[in-house]
Amino acid sequence: MCLTHLLRRRGVDATRLLAVVGLAVTLAACEGSGGDPFPGSRVGAGSGDGGDSGGDGITPDAPGANVFMSIVPPGSTGNSIGGIGGPIPGQPQISYGPNYRDQLDMYENLAHARTPLKADTCVPPPNIAAHQKRSDQACNYFKPAGLTITAAEAVSTRTLTAPNGKTATLRRDGWGVPYIDAQDRASAEFGMGFAAAQDRLWLFDLLRFLGRGRASEKLGPAPMTYGLDLEFASDSAYSEAELAGIVDNAVAKLGPLGPMFLSDTQMFVAGMNAYITYLSTVEGLLEVPKEYMTLGLGVGSRATFPPAPFTVTDIVANAVLIQSALGLGGGGEARNVQLLQALDPGITGGATMLPKAACEMWRDLRHADTSDTPHTTRQRFATQSPGTLDESCPMNLPAGVAIWDTGSFRGHVLESHVGLTGIVESLLTTVVPGALLDKLGEAGLSALPGFPTAARDQAHPPMLAAVNAGKGTLRVSADAGASRHAFLEKIGMPQTTSNWIAAAGSETKSGHPILVGGPQTGYYAPQLLWESAVVSRGGTPYEFAARGITTVNLPYVVIGHGLDFAWTPTSAGSDFTDTRVSKLCNLDGSPPSRDDADGDGFVDADGYLYKGTCVRLYRRLDTWMANPTVASIALGGLPLPETVSRYVLRTHYGPVSGTATVNGEPVVISRQRSSFLADVDTAAPFALLTTTGLQMDHQRFKKLFNSMTATFNWLYVDKNDIAFFQSGLYPKRHPQHNPELPVWGDGNFEWVVDQSLPASFFTTYGGNAANGALPYPSRAYPTVVDTDGYYDWPGFLPLEAHIQDVNPPEGYMANWNNSGAPGWWAADGNGTYGPTHRVESLRKRLAAFKASGRKHDLASMIEVAGDAAFTDLRGFDVLPLILQLARQGTLSADQGAALALMDAWVGEGSANWIDETSGLGAFRRDRDDDGHYDHEAAVVLMDAWYLRLMETVTPQLSAIEADGASVLAARYDAPRAQGSAYQEGWFQHMKRLMQTALGTSGRVDYRALKCANSRDPAVCRAAVLTALDQALADLGGVSNQAAWDGRQLVYAKGADCGVVEDCDAVEHTSFAFQPPPIIHWINRPTFHQAAEIRESR
Repeated sequence: MCLTHLLRRRGVDATRLLAVVGLAVTLAACEGSGGDPFPGSRVGAGSGDGGDSGGDGITPDAPGANVFMSIVPPGSTGNSIGGIGGPIPGQPQISYGPNYRDQLDMYENLAHARTPLKADTCVPPPNIAAHQKRSDQACNYFKPAGLTITAAEAVSTRTLTAPNGKTATLRRDGWGVPYIDAQDRASAEFGMGFAAAQDRLWLFDLLRFLGRGRASEKLGPAPMTYGLDLEFASDSAYSEAELAGIVDNAVAKLGPLGPMFLSDTQMFVAGMNAYITYLSTVEGLLEVPKEYMTLGLGVGSRATFPPAPFTVTDIVANAVLIQSALGLGGGGEARNVQLLQALDPGITGGATMLPKAACEMWRDLRHADTSDTPHTTRQRFATQSPGTLDESCPMNLPAGVAIWDTGSFRGHVLESHVGLTGIVESLLTTVVPGALLDKLGEAGLSALPGFPTAARDQAHPPMLAAVNAGKGTLRVSADAGASRHAFLEKIGMPQTTSNWIAAAGSETKSGHPILVGGPQTGYYAPQLLWESAVVSRGGTPYEFAARGITTVNLPYVVIGHGLDFAWTPTSAGSDFTDTRVSKLCNLDGSPPSRDDADGDGFVDADGYLYKGTCVRLYRRLDTWMANPTVASIALGGLPLPETVSRYVLRTHYGPVSGTATVNGEPVVISRQRSSFLADVDTAAPFALLTTTGLQMDHQRFKKLFNSMTATFNWLYVDKNDIAFFQSGLYPKRHPQHNPELPVWGDGNFEWVVDQSLPASFFTTYGGNAANGALPYPSRAYPTVVDTDGYYDWPGFLPLEAHIQDVNPPEGYMANWNNSGAPGWWAADGNGTYGPTHRVESLRKRLAAFKASGRKHDLASMIEVAGDAAFTDLRGFDVLPLILQLARQGTLSADQGAALALMDAWVGEGSANWIDETSGLGAFRRDRDDDGHYDHEAAVVLMDAWYLRLMETVTPQLSAIEADGASVLAARYDAPRAQGSAYQEGWFQHMKRLMQTALGTSGRVDYRALKCANSRDPAVCRAAVLTALDQALADLGGVSNQAAWDGRQLVYAKGADCGVVEDCDAVEHTSFAFQPPPIIHWINRPTFHQAAEIRESR
């Protein structure tokens, strides 16, 4: 949501706001709207030294050779300096700075592309001026993505000298993408750091606090900032010493490669700090990000610029951030306990058996390993630990299961904040005008750029008179992963993200593989993903040749391409986190308590029982000040400084999430995550992946990514092969451990890696940090298999047990956060691997193309991905079954008209261009760019009908929700501001229910879940038609069809979002002074690359 529009709506006085942001606005006005806004800050545009014709095996892309293209909105530059406009009522966004939002237009315009797309005479546009809004050329919608550009092609050039005396030439193309061409690896890292700070300084400064779980320390006290603290600290809450230790341990674990990783990070940080130093010069002052003088403006005389120098531990904090947001899996056992106890209150503390009725409904909703869910590979991988799950009902629980007493869970207070008492308005108005504060109080979170509606609704207006800010507490959820997922979605970050497709050479015109895909991480300004190209020429085997994106300022290209291969991931979400239940105890044998009678923030117990001995809990108190800023006040925070306390409590398994009772006895509940304290052990693949000294192939790729501790689905493509590998540090569990439910943490049901802990372990670690106690360390330690980056992990799944495939017989692969393989069960709290999945909108199009007998080129692959980006999965894969069932009898005239409308919507689709037939449609797309979806009435009817179908067809799910439990899948992952949609929903259950009612051959039936709570197909059909009649009435009847535009319904954005196109539209969550405009809804990777690999080095 654009702050400009919000403030207009709230009526904020522009003259008051100018007093706050006047300096920044003045700079913007002086800079103008085009050209280089920083005269003299760079060596002359287009000039530079060498590196244009290659060397050390690096050559520019040549016609007919490999094709690499990419796009990442809104633009390469994350600094709004150079634009005219800002969050001021009545002032339009007259212009944006160079490369600030140019890729956003090209990205959005894929919605309007002419079909069919072609690749015959395709040349990617070198800048936005060369892009056409509506074209049939596929490459018109991507940038060229080579490794180098010539001096003549560069829009600007700058030469940097690294601390080692070597130089790095930094060129930028017409899109503002930095190309670092350096004399050696160290200077290349220095150049990357400098360029990253140029483009993302304010964002990276903010993210290092988020990664530490201390957003309130940077942005000030507010409900949203405290929420960020909680969600990013609940799985880590590392101290500075632990962050440094993570680095030291990673260096040691990487063996001979450890010093190189450390040097890379140090040089990257040195480059960032060199840019901060440059900003302190007269010349650099004009580049200071406006946000430091607006959103980051502190109350009183507190300086926010320059930021503190970056450190290596800041990079670790950002690695923690990305792991927490995208790379975790499992830990949802509490969700299953809650569900089971809602289904049967008799399932309580110490339960050893699950009754048949509750068990069958649970197994239906789990979709743990179903034959009708789409998989990425057909190969079976029953290789997790355990290899299979018990699906029998009633179910006898293994001895390791530890279910707590119903309703006894109490979340651990991870953080508290205490304010001051007094009159504060006079203090605040010394920096921020009082009238503005009044308006900010009225607007609450609305006054912060870009925060989505759902997040804004969480804010409360600050009090600007006499206030008494009491103590606030933040408790960890029983299901911390679900809590974090819900919270991050409120600020526009989906956790199930990304898609990719690949065609093998057998299915392409060129005879060589094609990749189209990328990470889908939401829409931010500045964008969290940062694109660059880096080449180093030091003559060693470890020189860089890479192009792509890094995430939250990590020192490597983590997604992109090398000389002759490309790679990209999706979040896998597989299970490497378990919930442990341990009995509390005191060292002196006295009765423990889970209360905090002494008010120190911790339970009144010394420890927990492990093999019959009381071992110490680790506890640490962290404190900091949350000083108010313009941002925190706009977010609904009080205009007062607050003292924040964080109460870190851990067992040796990991962070404590809370306490409960089992048969009345107090227990502590903690989360055991394999990657805890090992967040940067993932450095090896990225440090080595794009080095030029060794030829890359799919086997080496899999070996490299065996060291990746986070759970991702990796696609690799080169001249000959397409390959898939799922990374993750997956534990080998005890035979009596059911990974779907909490397990006793008492030493009897340990992971293999923990089954031989020495007795000295618990005397060396644990206790109170204030007394010098050491935290429990990670026990995940790899062995070096070879010197090329292949590591194995004793106690965890070996490489051959990971899901993997190469050149499958069908000739293509697709993944969109779906199940990787048959036999590989879904993580404990994940019920979304059901009878349909959004990957079907990719797979079915690829299958139809293969069936047509045609061969792919880049255009057809881009069109498959592009069509999927605008597909309503309900209409695409479930609606045809609903229509079939509805036609099993007589229809009214209105019902018949409605079904015909839906037929036309589904019929106008990808099949039209694939084989000139009908189908593969259900688009939410404005192809002709007239401001309305091409099938607007059908889209709105689908939305209205589905709302009613959830109540008539799946009332059992509604009843479970009404009891306060999760059915393991959201009602509807709807199109909205974040873009990403259709990962989950009750439409998944509806597909199987429709197949059962229709008697579809080869179907899988539910055991307990029934259509309209009945097994009678006639009852199911009646429920479908009742829902249709209700939906038509909601929309004013068929006679009112011309007016069906969505305003009759309530959408995910809220009741006042307008027509359906506006309610769906993508909005950037903006941490910037100048927010980008909203765009057409699109369900597409944020960084999207297309590659065809025809040659090798």
